[in-house]
Amino acid sequence: MLVYFPIFFNGFVWDDEVMFEKVGGISPTTYFRPAISIIYSTIHSIFGINPFFFHLFQLSFHIATAVLIFYLFKRFFKETVALILAIIFLVHPALVEAVSFASAMQESAFTFVGLVGLYLFVIPVKTGIQKQNWIPDQVGDDTKGIIFLLIALLMKETAIVFFPLVFFYILIFIKDKRKILVNYFVLSAILLIGYLLFRFSGGNFYTQGQTGLFPIMRVSLLTRLINIPAIILFYLTKIFYPMNLAIAQHWVIKTISFQNFWLPLMIEIALFIGAVTYSIKTKKKPFLFFFIWFVIGLIPHLQLIPLNMTVAERWLYFPIIGMLGMIGTMLSKLQIINHKSQINFKSQIKSKTVFILLIIIITTFSIRSFIRVQNWRNGLTLFGHDIRANSSFDLNNNYGVELFRIGRYDEAKKYFEKSTKLAPYWWVNWNNLGASFEHEKNYQKAAEYYQKSVSNGQYYLAYENLAKILVLYGKDKKKTKEFLQKALMIFPESQNLQTINQYFLRGNDINYN
Repeated sequence: MLVYFPIFFNGFVWDDEVMFEKVGGISPTTYFRPAISIIYSTIHSIFGINPFFFHLFQLSFHIATAVLIFYLFKRFFKETVALILAIIFLVHPALVEAVSFASAMQESAFTFVGLVGLYLFVIPVKTGIQKQNWIPDQVGDDTKGIIFLLIALLMKETAIVFFPLVFFYILIFIKDKRKILVNYFVLSAILLIGYLLFRFSGGNFYTQGQTGLFPIMRVSLLTRLINIPAIILFYLTKIFYPMNLAIAQHWVIKTISFQNFWLPLMIEIALFIGAVTYSIKTKKKPFLFFFIWFVIGLIPHLQLIPLNMTVAERWLYFPIIGMLGMIGTMLSKLQIINHKSQINFKSQIKSKTVFILLIIIITTFSIRSFIRVQNWRNGLTLFGHDIRANSSFDLNNNYGVELFRIGRYDEAKKYFEKSTKLAPYWWVNWNNLGASFEHEKNYQKAAEYYQKSVSNGQYYLAYENLAKILVLYGKDKKKTKEFLQKALMIFPESQNLQTINQYFLRGNDINYN
């Protein structure tokens, strides 16, 4: 609560404005996430459009997830190790985006619900909760567990990672696994097939191929594969060195070089070989399990299926648990907390040194997260901070909008121009650039850029703005009439377009908001 206390004073930022202030939740035509939509709708119906309550629920999910991680880790490691790792998860700076960004509540929500499902598999039916450092040898309540996995999947499609994760859990830890695996496969197949049929019948495919808005969507599969080493290195770096945090990262590597491909690839191959070797030599089942956890968690974010960003810190929310589990397995060998009679003096010194180092890491992470949470105070602070580390088309446009809102029009115009250069195929940035020229009373340029926005996509604001310019300052009445008819066919419920059309037809004073 201390680390995230500023979150309660933060407003809606970035996509939150569209999600909650204009739409009121996730659009069912874009995503198929009915469970998280119910949560959003419930908060909205009870508390209204108040950022405080959205942030409160989101932080509650995060804290509850950290508690579950502690209890899960406690089944594999010493209690002190489990506690330290859970606290690191709780205050890790790379996870601030997942906790501060209200539209990303599904990250903590699906992870929490999926962990409940996994935990039901971990707890055996007959013996109940066992002593510390106990590794289970039989499966728990698999029926209830898999229902929770399905609920997690209905919160976000990434939750499908829990299904193979449970499979590997059974494979690694359960002794008499044949019957359990058959039951698990049958039940999982029924639920997943039903989910896919229901999803695809509604046209919820999400992917847009090479005509999508985001740069990573506009390149071939081969180019996306070239980006994988850099993507993996990005996530590894943010786990161990969570600096230069930024949203809206849309970089794409199109040419192979030593720095952006071969070096990351060599580092990752070395780490992979090291992890496999350690697992084989030590025969540590928990290490193998959490290594698989980390790898499975990364796969959905490697752009095999193009996503709306190249990388995003919030996508580390699930994979980082696997990395912490791997670290926990190695820390267990150091015997951080044990009876003095069982270890020699050198071991005590070594354990205390590691323990102090971990406390320093937790403190450092907490301070870094506290600072990062304050970046999320509003759009101006967030975009103004992040654009220094990541100058993407999205950030330039959004920062320009915030500057425009506070009257810094000349600065805003420069950022809109940068955005149009980076993404000339977009529609929002051209509309905003048109608004800048309209403010300067350069109506010819404004109309030109509004038209560019209309040509790129069906953006209602661009249609309204261009219609207004044509009616008030245009000379070709026939062209204006044709455009108004077209605009009203596309947006028949737009009150602004109806008002503009009435003014055009009647010649009365326009009352345009």
